[in-house]
Amino acid sequence: MAQIPENVKELLRGGHNVWVASIGEDGWPNVAIKGSGALLDDEHVYFADLFSKKTRENLLYNSRVAVGIYSADDKIAVQLKGVADMIQTGELFDKVTAQMAALQMGLPPVAYVVRILVDSVWDMSAGPHAGESIG
Repeated sequence: MAQIPENVKELLRGGHNVWVASIGEDGWPNVAIKGSGALLDDEHVYFADLFSKKTRENLLYNSRVAVGIYSADDKIAVQLKGVADMIQTGELFDKVTAQMAALQMGLPPVAYVVRILVDSVWDMSAGPHAGESIG
């Protein structure tokens, strides 16, 4: 497992759009944007599963994921790789469910909270360090 660097934590505090890549039984990758990506702690990120039929199917088959995070304002792009688990009960599930309900956007109920244990962090920003490990 990897410690998430401070600049990446800043991107994720308070929620952020993230792109989640997963692989299904058919071997084809799937990338889906998640508007609820957030930092859990020094080693985990999470997102709410609201509309994620394909992502959910893929994670049930293979729990390894890659998460892309990009901030044009900060000129930062990173990729986190890790292992996901799907949570349907407990403190984190209740917290995320309440956060989603507070948005009052007519969203469907949270099916799962996907918690990702980060294994590695990669610089994806334009420049000489693109593709290098940063955590």
